[in-house]
Amino acid sequence: MSGEAEAPIAYAVRPAEPRDVAALTALIRALNIQQGDPTDRVTPERVLADLIEGGAGGACHVAEGGGRLLGYGTAFRTYETGFAARGRYVGDLYVVASQRRRGIARAILSSFARLVRAEGGDHLWLTAKTWNVGAHALYRSHGALGEQVLAFAIVEDRLAKLAAGHGG
Repeated sequence: MSGEAEAPIAYAVRPAEPRDVAALTALIRALNIQQGDPTDRVTPERVLADLIEGGAGGACHVAEGGGRLLGYGTAFRTYETGFAARGRYVGDLYVVASQRRRGIARAILSSFARLVRAEGGDHLWLTAKTWNVGAHALYRSHGALGEQVLAFAIVEDRLAKLAAGHGG
């Protein structure tokens, strides 16, 4: 999809369904490209099992309009011990370039906020890469409190070594 502006499209936000697999996979790959992350591991089978059927333990909501998906978000359960509070961590929030700044990301965040409230929680945890000033502005515009955090990930071989009791 090009980044060219196009007319706003009426949309609705809803939980992802099996019929969304191909389009959702394409959106995830687009976000991964934008973020500099790999795309080769994102398959329709993994998207269906992990995000739509709930195998990853989270929720995936999509914005649909004009007969296509315009954006999506993922949100996973979390617990903040410092506040004794349940909530959700928003892992992905993506809108196709041609439909940005039209309220779609806000609508997806709102759907997750309703989900959190229904679960008795009281927060959404959001992160964005340091260069993604658009995401920073979006989150701040909805009252998000920013704090400096350095994120770490132990992955693949390093995770296997740690699980086996070995150091880095």
